[in-house]
Order: sequence, then structure tokens, then C-alpha cells
Amino acid sequence: MSNSTPSSSRRREWQTFLLLTVVLIPLLSVMTVAGYGFIVWFLQMIFGPPGHVS
Repeated sequence: MSNSTPSSSRRREWQTFLLLTVVLIPLLSVMTVAGYGFIVWFLQMIFGPPGHVS
């Protein structure tokens, strides 16, 4: 079994929850949007911006 006391375990759960919600999820969201923007920018450098094709 675990040697942790219930209050120690609960505190660890709160720390993990706060780390996920305050740091990791926002950071991953920003990195995802920035990565998508970089891919679009890079593809527009290669193929040109979207526009009318006659």
C-alpha cells in the first residue's frame, strides 16, 4: 500500500491539477496554434498565398 497520508495525497492531487490547468494546457494550446500558424506561413512561402485561379 501507500505510505502517504490522505491529506498528503489530496495535496498532491491539487498540485497536479493546478499544474495541468494553469501551466500545461495553456502552454500546449499556444504551441498548437503557433505550430499551425508556422505551417501555414511556411506553405505560403512555398506555394504562394491563396487567391483566385483563372
